[in-house]
Amino acid sequence: MSQRVRLSAAAAVAVYGLIVIVANFRNGLLPRAYTREWVLFGGSTDFPGDFGRNVFGSSIGFGILMLVLAAAVAVIAGRPAARLIGSLAVAFGVLLVALYSSSGNLLAAKPAGAAVIAVVGLFLLASPLAQEAHR
Repeated sequence: MSQRVRLSAAAAVAVYGLIVIVANFRNGLLPRAYTREWVLFGGSTDFPGDFGRNVFGSSIGFGILMLVLAAAVAVIAGRPAARLIGSLAVAFGVLLVALYSSSGNLLAAKPAGAAVIAVVGLFLLASPLAQEAHR
């Protein structure tokens, strides 16, 4: 896996995490309940209001977790340790979906955010395979 691919994927995850942090800045670090207080996406329109609230809805803690995952992608993608971190990320994403309810869950994460964690985990799981294919 090239450094350009690793850094591009890490940048995409980091941008997502930063948008989550900014959008949920009024909501605290680790809330469990969904919020109605938005810095971004406060309008009642379908786009970007409802779309933004569904895709970026969670908490500052969730955004920080995404920044940590972005750093992991930048540093360990393509290495054997990526399998462990990727497996943990997929398991955590599945856990967030399993704990989803209409009132909230761990880190106030909605299914879209949980899916992003799982996709980053799958990327990390596959990255050592890509590295081996280039040898």
